Amino acid sequence: MQTFGMILLAILAFSLLIIVHEFGHFITAKRGGVQVNEFWIGMGPTLLSKEWHGTRYCLRLLPFGGACVMEGEDGESESPHSFARAKISRRALIVAAGALMNFLVGYLILYGLLMPLKALPDNAIASFQEGFAYKGEEMLMPGDQILKVNGYRVLLSKTDFNAGLARSKDGLHDIEVRRDGQKLLLEDIPLKPEFKDANGNPLYGINFQMRPANLWTRAQYAANMAVDLGRMVWDSLGMLVTGQVGINQLSGPIGVGDALVQTVKTSFSDFLMLVAFISINLGVMNLLPLPALDGGRLIFIIIEAIRRKPVPPKYEGWVHGAGLALLMLLMIYVTGNDILRLLTRG
Repeated sequence: MQTFGMILLAILAFSLLIIVHEFGHFITAKRGGVQVNEFWIGMGPTLLSKEWHGTRYCLRLLPFGGACVMEGEDGESESPHSFARAKISRRALIVAAGALMNFLVGYLILYGLLMPLKALPDNAIASFQEGFAYKGEEMLMPGDQILKVNGYRVLLSKTDFNAGLARSKDGLHDIEVRRDGQKLLLEDIPLKPEFKDANGNPLYGINFQMRPANLWTRAQYAANMAVDLGRMVWDSLGMLVTGQVGINQLSGPIGVGDALVQTVKTSFSDFLMLVAFISINLGVMNLLPLPALDGGRLIFIIIEAIRRKPVPPKYEGWVHGAGLALLMLLMIYVTGNDILRLLTRG
């Protein structure tokens, strides 16, 4: 029964993120005077359906996916309330609103996780562990605010500091700091993980300052966390494009659901952190300039703004149709991999 409850919680969390995304499109379309013909959650056969104020609301069998179907969105329409007849700026906002809602939800979850904390880590160095060898005017000093490590901007002290150090291939690091109000670039510092914490994890011997947690510092830190998660998604995409990771490492709804279930078993706060990451991930992925995604639709709107006339609907439809077909093939592939991983894990 407990496992069933965890699975149900994971499904609800994932479904909520889809609902939030589609609601972003829905509310901006409604507020902008665009006719929404259907708003449905899930995929597959319809379980419940009701029409209200000109919109048919549907709940479908499978708790993955959803749609906000607007008049004239994928074809010509004579209705004055069609999507195609709305102003370019309004259409751009409607298309982007789904991803923006995912960013907002991710941010709010992160902010909520920070609420119990009385202090938050800063980027400034407080002290060094005994035996730390890389201190001095030409190296690191207490009070230095870490700005970049090997070109990687430090938003979250320890997490980003370690991520920046990992970018070096020769063990030498270029660290940009702010010292006494001046920016300094400290070059070729041979930092190594020569220390360990109580759990045996490697440390670099640097202790960061803490600052009191209040309304403003929590808001700022949550924003940095959200940007950091978005950057993580972007970096992963770059690794996928450059071949550093394979397509077989992607996960679909089943893999994401399994990750949620496994996480909630260990820690509810880690579960919420994962939900925030998935929400921000959905936002980033949907804004990619690819056919069938919101980012692909934004590209056509931008082209229309530049040309001062729309791309013929049939051509745009062909592009999005081809993109959707490829996306479905990718989903089938990653879902098969997810199932295979579950079976082999036993």
